[in-house]
Amino acid sequence: MATYEPKNILITGAAGFIAFHVANRLSSPNLKFVKGDIRSADLVNYLLIIESIDTIMHFAAQTHVDKLLDNSFEFTKNNIYGTHVLLEACKVTGQIRRFIHVTLQLLPTNPYSATKAGAEMLVMDYGRSYGLPVITTRGNNVYGPNQFPEKLIPKFILLAMRGQPLPIHGDGSNVRSYLYCEDVAEAFEVILHKGGSWSCLQHQDQKGKESD
Repeated sequence: MATYEPKNILITGAAGFIAFHVANRLSSPNLKFVKGDIRSADLVNYLLIIESIDTIMHFAAQTHVDKLLDNSFEFTKNNIYGTHVLLEACKVTGQIRRFIHVTLQLLPTNPYSATKAGAEMLVMDYGRSYGLPVITTRGNNVYGPNQFPEKLIPKFILLAMRGQPLPIHGDGSNVRSYLYCEDVAEAFEVILHKGGSWSCLQHQDQKGKESD
């Protein structure tokens, strides 16, 4: 398989946990950080054109599941509408040679996973209908330095350090598989240069239990 060499990459959600580690691994002297909203079509189109972007690694998403009870609409706005804005900008500019969409191996059992599934359907459709060269990754849970403290591993560590109880959802039989963040960043570097139409960053546990 030929090695793909991008010219200019847009990494969405680079201030987030996984994308931060990917950006660090791929960093160059020309690295720029742009604070903005993926839902802004004007900003996204401007960046693609002014920076001559030919490759997108789309990590940006609302992932804080604890916020579901407060405002689930934010998941639709960020995960589905934001992805749609990005895809439409790719179609309009016509300059994207590789679009890597980062999603999860989850059944749509809550508004978060449903919006991730919806975004994935949009990406697949833009690939079929408009010929956008997409790669979709479905990954495991990830852990490592600088992770948001609400996530399971840092949350349990902090609670244990304070001598507080560790809350378990359900009957405790759910099983999670994890990948270390630097291993994931390395995998995304491989996918960037050598990935096919589908790539998987996942280890299926024996019980196949779904977890939130």
